[in-house]
Amino acid sequence: MSKAILAALPIKPFGVAKQRLSERLDAATRSHIGKAIAERTAAAATDAGALVAIVTGDPGVKRWAEGLGYLTIAEPDLPRAGLDGAAEAAIFEATCRQRPWAIIHADLPLVTPAVLHEVFRAAEQGTVLVPSYDGGTNVVGGRGAMFRFAYGKASFHRHLAMNPSAQVLTKPQLALDLDTTDDLDRVLESGGWLSTYVR
Repeated sequence: MSKAILAALPIKPFGVAKQRLSERLDAATRSHIGKAIAERTAAAATDAGALVAIVTGDPGVKRWAEGLGYLTIAEPDLPRAGLDGAAEAAIFEATCRQRPWAIIHADLPLVTPAVLHEVFRAAEQGTVLVPSYDGGTNVVGGRGAMFRFAYGKASFHRHLAMNPSAQVLTKPQLALDLDTTDDLDRVLESGGWLSTYVR
């Protein structure tokens, strides 16, 4: 029987995340929303059958994750390691455990277990890329430790250029990550749970 995929969510400190939402939301609300979305994303991955790991260098996030029963992975303490370094640490852990892996942005307000299950199935077979609506890469999945990460603006095209045989899954539920006020408006227009946090 094959081992469950390791789904890793890199997470920054909740208190300093989402700075681009500051013109609409105060720090406490941003922190609360960030934590709520991360919890929903992690729960969706769990419900989709994954072993969920939170990648962080923040003690507060680590305590939060362990309090919810999630595995934690230390983010590399290296200059400019950033999201690339966090993702590399996650696939190293997955490879040591002989599991396929998926790196999932933790701020996907529309995510569902069903769509993640589809992505996980694809990742068990080979490299899979899920683009964001603005050209980023909201989910990457695969097997082994050879994937090279290149996050940042327009990262989907870089990832695809380096992995031309990757399967591309375009999913509305995974295309939107909450970074800007425009993203916030898109989520609120869709209705649902997030509107209870924003007046």
